[in-house]
Amino acid sequence: MKKILVLSLFYLQCIYGNQPLEEYFSYIKQLAQSSGNYQEGEIEIVMDPVEILKIQEIQENRLLQKGFSKIEAREFSQVGLVCEDQYLIWLRDAVYFPQKIPGTYDRLIWKSELKEGLSGVAILPVLPSGRIALIVNYRHATRSWELELPRGGVELQETAEEAALRELKEETGLIASSLHFLGQVAPDNGVLSSVMPIFLAKISSQEESQTEYGEAIADVISFTKDELKKGLMQGFLEVSIQGEEKHIPLRDPFLTFALLQAELRKLL
Repeated sequence: MKKILVLSLFYLQCIYGNQPLEEYFSYIKQLAQSSGNYQEGEIEIVMDPVEILKIQEIQENRLLQKGFSKIEAREFSQVGLVCEDQYLIWLRDAVYFPQKIPGTYDRLIWKSELKEGLSGVAILPVLPSGRIALIVNYRHATRSWELELPRGGVELQETAEEAALRELKEETGLIASSLHFLGQVAPDNGVLSSVMPIFLAKISSQEESQTEYGEAIADVISFTKDELKKGLMQGFLEVSIQGEEKHIPLRDPFLTFALLQAELRKLL
């Protein structure tokens, strides 16, 4: 009974989960992504409503055989728009896996991708001394302090470069004289559709940072390239937060990618 109540409350929050497929198809059209082809070894998104219903039934039976309740199996196999808020869209697709094996697959889309084609940007700030600036950021998702590159979302009608300069200034106060594109990172392509561009920023000056109320950035600290490599190998660096020395995790995939790309391009 308790599990059913929890599920019911969750789906009350995700009120869009039972909306008609037309809204789901509208998002698919806006994304304008490849639907894939199972005959070429890809995961193909099924768009035929009749086939979708068949796949839903197959997936529901599959979940029942795994021990899920009838209510759970039905909810968890429902194709379409599962839930959305002002930031994210949760879609569940009916798909054919290679060899035309039917099933469902979930994915999350940042709404900014629909408007601007980008979910966000990350920046590797390089100071005139050659040191690299990182932010000490408390991340809600990991419930921990993290050493990481400044990064953030793309606003309406903003280019990636404009977003990079703005986010850099807001989070660190650093002003860049030039930007160098380093490539793109797919942060978690098992569920997230986003691909984020990374820039190296040559820093010329610094002003006051302008962090938003929803951010918890304790400090901006610069490190040498060798210090960062050592920190990445051991998984942390020792940093002082409010006068207390702490081992802060250093595991930012954007930083790892940016350092490698900057070295390959002889920018560091």
